[in-house]
Amino acid sequence: MKYLVSMIAGAGLAAAAPLQSRATNSYFFTFGDSYTMTSFNVGGTQPTTDNPMGNPALGTGTTTGGVNWVGYLATEDNASPVLSYNLAVGGASLDNSLISTNTKEDMVTQVASFETAYGKKPDTAPWTSDNAVFGFWIGINDIGWAWSSNDANVLIPKIMAQYKAQAEKIYASGGRKFIFLNVPPTSRSPQIASEGTTAAAGHAKWLASFNAALKTMVDEFIADNSGTTTVLYDTFTFMTKVLDSPTTYGFTDANCVNDDGATCVWWNSYHPGHAYHKLQAADMKEHMHSLGAW
Repeated sequence: MKYLVSMIAGAGLAAAAPLQSRATNSYFFTFGDSYTMTSFNVGGTQPTTDNPMGNPALGTGTTTGGVNWVGYLATEDNASPVLSYNLAVGGASLDNSLISTNTKEDMVTQVASFETAYGKKPDTAPWTSDNAVFGFWIGINDIGWAWSSNDANVLIPKIMAQYKAQAEKIYASGGRKFIFLNVPPTSRSPQIASEGTTAAAGHAKWLASFNAALKTMVDEFIADNSGTTTVLYDTFTFMTKVLDSPTTYGFTDANCVNDDGATCVWWNSYHPGHAYHKLQAADMKEHMHSLGAW
């Protein structure tokens, strides 16, 4: 595990001196769906510098065929040891009262679980406002379940109001460092593409509205909550680059599926493999220097 990394400016970031290795742990709390989950159990083995994922073992419990972006951010080339507390659950929407999926643990429930288990900074996670980072990647299932039967102009503002409310709960607990990820172009996944061009276009239109509203929500969150360091990472643009030029990134093509997680962008018809996640995590780090651990 490496903790020293040179700081290369990402888009919109000013160049800075190289990060210095730090002995202090960074605490990484993440919320979301199957693109994020590592099947972490808050009642299980807790993260340590020797075991930054806690439970289960690194590279298991994901939908990538191996390590996902959370695992890569926690274990590769960091400026400080990163301990991962990953409350994401596969199939989750942001709020089941708005969009109900087959998963009980929506992001509202995940945030409540954080407040119960870690909000009071227990000995198992003695985080502070300075050394904790909170990551949110949600919306893939909201769009997938809602786009064909709901008016985006009506439903998305409700989703964003609840999204902001959840981030503000973390803020009220002392969180000051945040990263939000927008929704990647899942309209181009084999699953959605197989439904035909009309469906894919409708899905893509809803997705674009979601991402635009997320940008507005993040701007409002920053304006309404003083003292935050907040990053909005553009997964849509990054995955689009990969899908537009897959061989450049080592993949066979943009549409194939292979459960080895490496040959194709897609591990299954809706989830990218670990090789894609490794690329995204490396790109994310170039936009996360302000958060301290990367």
